[in-house]
Amino acid sequence: MSRISPAEARSRIVDIIGESVLLASGLRDALAEERRALERQDAEALTTVVDSKNSAAEKLQLLDRKRAELCQQWGFSDGPDQMADLISWCDKDQRVSKQWQQLMDIAAEGSALNMTNGAIIRVRQQQFESSLSVLRGVMPGSDTYGRNGEESGDSGRRTLAEA
Repeated sequence: MSRISPAEARSRIVDIIGESVLLASGLRDALAEERRALERQDAEALTTVVDSKNSAAEKLQLLDRKRAELCQQWGFSDGPDQMADLISWCDKDQRVSKQWQQLMDIAAEGSALNMTNGAIIRVRQQQFESSLSVLRGVMPGSDTYGRNGEESGDSGRRTLAEA
């Protein structure tokens, strides 16, 4: 352990986790707004929310690196037990553990929202590709290349103007 006191470590880590909770909440809200924009197919809103989502994610990564670096400076090895070890050393009033659990809960909600948004995007992409295949006059999902890496005959393909 470094020469920092448990009380000082607790104070510093609570500040970092508190800021992380605020950012993670904003990211979760941005993911919820992203879903609404995807459902409305609102490209302008989607562009705006993706920018705010990316900004929040970058800031969260920086804070997490700062938290991990401080923990290492204080003698806690990097890994899945790092926070549990820190909490058992300095968290007499359970402020750190409560905030950490809150952050983990928000992160889990955000992850679920992100998975849902990804599924929506994949479905929309498949719909688009299927529609484009119909316009081109080929069966949806047909391969562009054969098993040997050669083009599979384009005999059924038509230009968009012909469709």
